Amino acid sequence: MKIEVIMPKQGIYEGDVTLIGWIAAEGATVRPGDPLFVMENEKVEVEIEAEDGGILQRTEADGFVAPVGSVVGWLHTTQAEYDAARGAS
Repeated sequence: MKIEVIMPKQGIYEGDVTLIGWIAAEGATVRPGDPLFVMENEKVEVEIEAEDGGILQRTEADGFVAPVGSVVGWLHTTQAEYDAARGAS
């Protein structure tokens, strides 16, 4: 099973946000609470932590600008699932 990694809402702000940079490496195994990336809106820069655990597949690059709620990656529960997803992209 794969879990979406999304640009979360910060406070009442709902406009576009920027993925400033990834902290967790592509293919890293992360646990809930591990830092994943830094995002920025027009008011604040925030470090985003993993809500779930899994193997990280980053689908968007540093500098990606998108609305809150956009998918920027996936957490895969098995290495085989991660490998299959990487082969398909």
